[in-house]
Amino acid sequence: MFLENIKKTIQNYNMIEKGDKIVIGVSGGADSIALLAVLCALQKEYDINIEAVHIHHGLRGEEADRDALFVKQICKEWCVPCHVLEFDIAKEAREKGIGLEEMGRICRYNTFYDIAGKNGKIAVAHHQNDQAETVLFNLCRGTGLTGLCGMTPVRGNIIRPFLFVSRKEIEYFLSEKNICYCQDSTNEQNHYTRNKIRLSVLPFLENEINDKAVKHIASAASILSEEETFLEELAEKALHKMIVSKQQKKIALDINLLLSENVVMRRRIFRKAFCLIDDSLQDLSYIHIQQIEQLLHKQTGKRLSLPLKRSVLIEYNNILFSLENEVKSTKFCYKLLPEKAIYIKEIDKFVELSFNAYKKQEKRLTIYTRVFDYDKIKGDISCRTRQQGDSIAIGNGHQKKLKDFLIDAKIARQKRDMLLLFAVGKQILWIPGYRISSDFTANETTKNKLWISVWEGEKNERTY
Repeated sequence: MFLENIKKTIQNYNMIEKGDKIVIGVSGGADSIALLAVLCALQKEYDINIEAVHIHHGLRGEEADRDALFVKQICKEWCVPCHVLEFDIAKEAREKGIGLEEMGRICRYNTFYDIAGKNGKIAVAHHQNDQAETVLFNLCRGTGLTGLCGMTPVRGNIIRPFLFVSRKEIEYFLSEKNICYCQDSTNEQNHYTRNKIRLSVLPFLENEINDKAVKHIASAASILSEEETFLEELAEKALHKMIVSKQQKKIALDINLLLSENVVMRRRIFRKAFCLIDDSLQDLSYIHIQQIEQLLHKQTGKRLSLPLKRSVLIEYNNILFSLENEVKSTKFCYKLLPEKAIYIKEIDKFVELSFNAYKKQEKRLTIYTRVFDYDKIKGDISCRTRQQGDSIAIGNGHQKKLKDFLIDAKIARQKRDMLLLFAVGKQILWIPGYRISSDFTANETTKNKLWISVWEGEKNERTY
């Protein structure tokens, strides 16, 4: 029955064609071992070539060594070509200034893509519980309909044959077939947000609310995904009907045709308009979309400047989306005082230092909040753009010039002078969205903690 359900998913979403090369991410855990077993069982029927890839993250010592050896042995037993690659994820994460989980994900998928090549497919073992976890995670941190769709069965050359079966079904399949697998001890630790959802939130929902909660959440994500696809198709058609002119970095839309659409459709059209002249919607938030909506009702000549050289301009009966707005100097430096929020007009954001844990207030759209060891901070804290001589601590007593860090982190040149920084003198405490200095981080021994928050607010808040 389990195998038939997987075959049904593969067929419904045209995941596999005869002769496909399929690279399987195999950690050694229950999910990936079951996926390897299933694709081995279907190998002759689908005439596919499968290869396993195991990534040793260099984080769990002997346990990680054990997992790598187990994957090698089971692949040998099942006659599956196996690639085992080792990375120093902790070092890579420090150098690039990102979290361990994100760095691990980047290394895994980069490796999968390299081995799969241009025409190969990548099979990953995300299942129904993972889907429910993803939807709840996205919902809690703030998302629109796209985030509530969760993961898709097929994305590019990535396929998820297990997306409609539960973790319990996977474990029952392994037990029935008498297949062994490894247990990752970090999956039982509550250090990470996703683990908390997996270990605490989902079991509570199943035990106290509805024993089919996980199935229902995953089912809702599937329905929303279908509706999201339909709405995107409608928005695409509507956009092309209202294009007045289009250049490489400029697109003009008919305002009257825009206003004839529902506001829900207009929000999608705004994003799609920018996508036609820009490869990315980076840093374009819901607040910016609301500002474009307000601009529609203003007189000709009114302009809105948005992140990363984007602008929107009213020109009589048209609204012009552009990447050619004049870049004004955004250099600034503000001295910060605890418990006093200030508005940074150059970047249209608020910041605040507090000795109390940050609590979300009405109208605040929090972007970032981080906690620091106040006893380690010797001097005034300023909120500013970069200056000559800035440096940031990256761990193990090492300092890196801010300029080198920004280059290594692949932050676009046009963004560097607009980047929000918190500093004490020339020492950078925090680059929101990128890096916290290792010299000022709080831990379990910290006596005096300082929270720094960054948020966007409504216009009537800007009285600080």
